[in-house]
Amino acid sequence: MATISPVDNRLAPGIETVTWETLTEADTGAGYLAGSLKPLVGSIQAIGTFGSATIALQGSNDNTNWVALNDTGNTAIALAAAGAAEFSTAMAYIRPSTSGGSSSDVDVIVSLRS
Repeated sequence: MATISPVDNRLAPGIETVTWETLTEADTGAGYLAGSLKPLVGSIQAIGTFGSATIALQGSNDNTNWVALNDTGNTAIALAAAGAAEFSTAMAYIRPSTSGGSSSDVDVIVSLRS
């Protein structure tokens, strides 16, 4: 199990995109604090080889205690194949977390808009 650091890619004023690359089974992304942005809406996209892994999106206000973030339909975000989901959050930190699977190699991209 490894902690994968995020790469911050600012696209334009009011839009932040962050990527956690090469998440394998049981990896966790390091918490990402959205710079000066006050996130209101966001999207997560996961691509790569899942090998039966599931990617969950989590939020925290203290970067220690994490909870599942829900999509716009109020269902916990858990991607078991390449895909995307939209969400709304005011949590200070966000991160992806993987569980299950074998031989997985997934990149997770999150875009945040104020």
